[in-house]
Amino acid sequence: MSAAIEVEGLSHVYGGTVPALEDISLRVPAGRFTVIVGPSGCGKTSLLMMLAGLRTQTRGAITCLGKPIPQPDPERVGVIFQEASLYPWLTSLENIEFPLSLRGTPKGEMRRRAEAMLELVGLTGFGGRYPHELSGGMKQRVSIARGLVQDPPVLLMDEPFAALDEQTRMTMGHELLRI
Repeated sequence: MSAAIEVEGLSHVYGGTVPALEDISLRVPAGRFTVIVGPSGCGKTSLLMMLAGLRTQTRGAITCLGKPIPQPDPERVGVIFQEASLYPWLTSLENIEFPLSLRGTPKGEMRRRAEAMLELVGLTGFGGRYPHELSGGMKQRVSIARGLVQDPPVLLMDEPFAALDEQTRMTMGHELLRI
């Protein structure tokens, strides 16, 4: 099976003195869920940030779908962060549409896909609401919808369900498996 992500000898040191990761190698096959587990502060988020091209490794190589990831590449890698990172001046629907607008997706298709994602995360009827009008869990579901609407070949998630209540967490977990 081909690899979605390959990491060889990856290390990262913060400020030249604080090691976050040291000599990490891994291979993630395409079409698989892979979970990285470890205690708080062990470098899981740092690793994900490097895999997404949002942070540069000190040493080592990262490839995604056979090509290096020197910078963010939303055509290949999508990211759903632990905390909702929504634009406060955009509505829920506009926040979900935003990455599609960067790609030049036609307005009608953009709207259709964003509305489908709102329904998927259980927020039908909340598309016109701004982030300050939503609960923490609702904001996170909009953030999840924004990550999913891009339909990237590789989707990285940093504890995206942590802010959700247990019932919604279970629903979103099942939906993610279905997708």
